[in-house]
Amino acid sequence: MKLTQGVHLCGSGAFGLTSDGDCHCYVLDGGSELALIDCGLSENPEAILSRLEEDGLDTGRLKYLLLTHSHPDHANGCAWLQKNLGIQVLASVFEAQVLERGLLETLGLNADNENYRQFAAMRRCKVDRIIEDNEMIRFGTLEVRALLTPGHTAGSTSYETEINGRRQLFTGDEVFYQGFVSILTAPLSDFEHYHMGLKRLEGREVDGLFPAHLMWTLKNGQKHIDKALWDFEVSKRPNLKLFS
Repeated sequence: MKLTQGVHLCGSGAFGLTSDGDCHCYVLDGGSELALIDCGLSENPEAILSRLEEDGLDTGRLKYLLLTHSHPDHANGCAWLQKNLGIQVLASVFEAQVLERGLLETLGLNADNENYRQFAAMRRCKVDRIIEDNEMIRFGTLEVRALLTPGHTAGSTSYETEINGRRQLFTGDEVFYQGFVSILTAPLSDFEHYHMGLKRLEGREVDGLFPAHLMWTLKNGQKHIDKALWDFEVSKRPNLKLFS
């Protein structure tokens, strides 16, 4: 589903594009190369490729997978895509550790706790490239800036690019339409640094805001980020998104 110039939605359980439980999975079209942002649960990874083909995009151009974070609904498809398509998987250092070792193992948690059980069966994957804050990722004609935005997880990363003069931001589960944020039971989320992560997005004059759940917007995206910051700084009551 083409959302705007250079941005396609190729996966989403909520919108019935792919398997139930999949986050929104976006594709950036850089002409000669494509990059996928998050990849879902891997119940049916071929469905993402089918959506690309429906939009007239050649799956052979899909070269990169940019992870916002390593929760199963975002990252379980990494290993399949890496093995079958040779895609390079990019993630922050913390999220790379989670992918390679498992979330519970990385955090020292016990799967006997029902709050953590859903994370026990995460698929493992070795990341091809560790990304740093403010690093530029180039593919085809596009440049994407990685912005480390801890909060929903310790290594959450947002991705910013400019296409035809419009600034597009992909925030994973860090901040959503209407300023919702997603804080999970500690230590799954990093509440101590959540405000710092949101401050990384302050004043960026974002046009399109593309989170991994709920609705996206093609204009005035910055106001939703500003709303989340206001909730932290003024009301002292973050507006919580209560699922995933």
